[in-house]
Amino acid sequence: MPTLVLAATAYLALAMFLVVVIDNLVALFFREKRATIALRRSAFDKILAASRWAMRK
Repeated sequence: MPTLVLAATAYLALAMFLVVVIDNLVALFFREKRATIALRRSAFDKILAASRWAMRK
């Protein structure tokens, strides 16, 4: 049983590592040309605004 847990954890860690590497490679080749990235609202801000809107109702 401990071997199975270790193998599953290692598999998930490898999968997450591959996702990060591929994401960085894609970002390297397909950069955004606009500098408006800093002006975008983050997902946290959107969730917070939706929560406040729902609490007002």
